[in-house]
Order: sequence, then structure tokens, then C-alpha cells
Amino acid sequence: MIKMYDELEETSTRFVGVVGDERWDLAITRTNHFYGKSLVTLLTNNRTGIIGHDDLEEDKLHILAQTFNLKSEEETAELAEFLRGNL
Repeated sequence: MIKMYDELEETSTRFVGVVGDERWDLAITRTNHFYGKSLVTLLTNNRTGIIGHDDLEEDKLHILAQTFNLKSEEETAELAEFLRGNL
């Protein structure tokens, strides 16, 4: 086994629960490890993605939907809108 990296870093995690058409329970972790992107965990379905503002552009929302296993375009748009203002 080859160790590629082993780093210890101070991070900041924000836990947010919001309700729109869907309920979102999120953990948003800020770290320097992912080049300015945040580690976003959707606690309601235990899915995690490395998300930055560039990932929330309209032409990339299919990646957001796949990452978090979202059911519809409306659900994806709602989560993207929330993340745009909270990353």
C-alpha cells in the first residue's frame, strides 16, 4: 500500500437545515484541501460532493443531480440556488 497523502487541517463545518419544496439537512465543510471548494454532505441521503461555485452553473447541474442522487430538475435547481448563496 502506498500512502499518497496524510494531512491534518483545521476546517469549519456549518450544519444547515432548510425546507422548500424539499427538506435539506446539509453539512458544509470549508477546507483548503480542495482548492477553494467545499465538502458538501446531504445528510438526508448520506451523499457527499466537492462543490464550488463553478459547479453550480446551469450547464453543470446534471453533475450536482448525479452527485446527490436528486430526483428532478426542480429539486436540483432548488439545491443549487441554496448552495450559490451559502458556499
